Amino acid sequence: MATSIWTGTISFGLVSIPVKLFSATTSHDISFNLLHEKCGSRIQLQNYCPVCECVVQRSELVKGYQYEKDRYITVDEEDLKTVRPESSSNLEIIQFTDISEIDPIYFERTYYLGADRNSEKTFALLGKAMEETKKCAIGKLVMRSHEYLALIRPGMEGLVLHMMLYPDEVRENENKIPEDVKLRDKELVLAKELIENLTESFEPEELKSDYVEAVQEMLEAKIKGRKLTIVKPKAKPKVGDLMEALQLSVKQARLKRPSVRADEDKRAVGSLKKIK
Repeated sequence: MATSIWTGTISFGLVSIPVKLFSATTSHDISFNLLHEKCGSRIQLQNYCPVCECVVQRSELVKGYQYEKDRYITVDEEDLKTVRPESSSNLEIIQFTDISEIDPIYFERTYYLGADRNSEKTFALLGKAMEETKKCAIGKLVMRSHEYLALIRPGMEGLVLHMMLYPDEVRENENKIPEDVKLRDKELVLAKELIENLTESFEPEELKSDYVEAVQEMLEAKIKGRKLTIVKPKAKPKVGDLMEALQLSVKQARLKRPSVRADEDKRAVGSLKKIK
């Protein structure tokens, strides 16, 4: 059974729902330690002051804020205490909105919400009402002396909570889709057909990290003292012309998906003939 990382109450209007918050994700990245090549021992990282030319103990460190180049003010725990948000076990919903209005770029971390202290009925009521109205909820919660913007939505057969970034934490996109580029109708038809031929149902259990699996195989081989045989994938042929690349891609996609209906092919051919 997973351990909750926060226990509190969701409130909207005069309705309160005791809930628990659980981590929804975990990292499978493989981490490495830094060793001294000469003896194979793990090294220790130290705090070094280049001015005093000495190693500084943790007890001698203070927080500093750089307000100009190479100029700092020190900030102590009392300073932070005066502005730190008060601990709260309440997540008050500010508003409900359509999930389609929120770009996923604002999502930072994901958690699961669970019912707590005999709140199963009100928890289920909120989930069902949000699911049928296709709405998500936005609110704020304070956890570990930090205020978070949070979004709650139905998902994964329950309620999912996303910690969100504030607008000033999201950089403006300087690489927008150019509007002045002229696209040929035939190119757009082929691109859309390629997308359709490569479209499949989302099956997350089928998606795995090839790199992580390769690293695990390499590490196992080194531990057992055997040589690992690496089979590199064939390089894709280079195609300089966009139209040729689209046509070859569509052809390859069709070969990989023999189940594509014949009438879809006919419609695509008919569309190309009209353009010609």
